[in-house]
Amino acid sequence: MENENLEFFKLDHIDRKVLLWLVDHVPEKSITAWIDYTASEYQYKKAIRIDKEKLFKEVQENDPK
Repeated sequence: MENENLEFFKLDHIDRKVLLWLVDHVPEKSITAWIDYTASEYQYKKAIRIDKEKLFKEVQENDPK
């Protein structure tokens, strides 16, 4: 996840940490719900568009499980 063009790096530092924690501790359905909510908040409050499906794929591809 070193490429700054990734959706993951559109998240702020805290949200990245939260997402990585979620990947290790909660079911997949909860992760997708958090991504949906967070992407909506970023769009509404910060005018940052996040591709939810792409973000979820990036996190799954880099999950060491």
